[in-house]
Amino acid sequence: MTRLPLAGIRVLDLCIVLAGPTCGRTLAQYGAEVIKIDPQHRPPQLTPWLDVGRGKRSISLNITKPDGLNTFLKLVDSSDVIVEGFRKGVTDRLGIGYEQLKPRNPRLIYTSINCFGRSGPWAFRPGFEQNAQAATGVQLRNSGGKGQPRPATFTLNDYGTGIAAAYGIMMALLEREKTGEGQQIEAALSYTSATISGPYHVTHENHVRNDIGGPGARGLHALNGLYESSDSWMFLSVSSNKEWETLCEIEEFSGLALQEEFFSGDLRSKNDLLLRESFEKIFAANSTTYWIRTMSSFGIPLVKNVTAAEIHNDEFNHGRGLIRGNDYASSAELNSSWGNTSWAGNPVIMSETPLQDVSPPIFGGDTVDVLEELGLTAEEIDRLRETGAIPKVLPIKI
Repeated sequence: MTRLPLAGIRVLDLCIVLAGPTCGRTLAQYGAEVIKIDPQHRPPQLTPWLDVGRGKRSISLNITKPDGLNTFLKLVDSSDVIVEGFRKGVTDRLGIGYEQLKPRNPRLIYTSINCFGRSGPWAFRPGFEQNAQAATGVQLRNSGGKGQPRPATFTLNDYGTGIAAAYGIMMALLEREKTGEGQQIEAALSYTSATISGPYHVTHENHVRNDIGGPGARGLHALNGLYESSDSWMFLSVSSNKEWETLCEIEEFSGLALQEEFFSGDLRSKNDLLLRESFEKIFAANSTTYWIRTMSSFGIPLVKNVTAAEIHNDEFNHGRGLIRGNDYASSAELNSSWGNTSWAGNPVIMSETPLQDVSPPIFGGDTVDVLEELGLTAEEIDRLRETGAIPKVLPIKI
């Protein structure tokens, strides 16, 4: 069996929603043992569970109960990483803050994920994906600067923050190899949003900021933007003078090379609106299939805008691992109700230590196994049931 990069690393995942669980799933894909800890009264929604719950062991443990907290602390002693997404101050109140756990386990890497960071006047503010978008200008830019702001229709900050936090954890693990010491890591949705929006935050002399209006809402410029064919939308990317010259070798575009307004890159930039209008007329005359075939033959990047259904129905995407899944319909476990499932594949391909193609656990299904591995006896586990630290009936259907 291939040894994975994070094999032997134990992670305790206390997070909900998407950002923190994405961090845990990413670490699991690289081989870490990730134990997802949830109280019985907070079962997850099935859709995110099938996505960011994958690759984890699931235990139901109520750390607000004294016996639950003591059990959690035993897990901390044998763990390398904690990932938490509570509002600032909550973990300290629960008795599981970084400074409280560090003396127990100095090698512990403690990761906190929230919306606005742990310092400054917004440190105690709650917030989620769309709040981070609003606070960093994303929704205004997404509207093109006209009328009501528009939230981005995908959770770029949740997933991005989870992946960024996993990256930070891996760097901290590497640093621990040198020093023997753990550390605290912080990741925040608004930090991620600002980072992903990086070009809009660059300033320099004579720079004119225009990040929310004009034709840039449909792409950076005429040679890098959205166009509508006779039957759907496409995105064109022409990034160099060489590609412009190649584009003009295509019959429909050949006349543009003769127009004085487009003789140079500076002129094309100056006459961007005119060039965009010319492209719109040309692209509207034929189908997307025609344009993709034509552009591909000349090596020009052009891609159709597709729906999620189209992605899933394309066998090529399954073959290359972009879409993964499993059919649970015949399972004898509680997850048989999940039926035929699918999810996005791994984002990184590694030749010698490939990421695991991980599946989601049954909610609470690993509780007893994990407790037994901690050395708890059957009588001690029964006591946890009686005191409400773990559910009386396990696993739990979601």
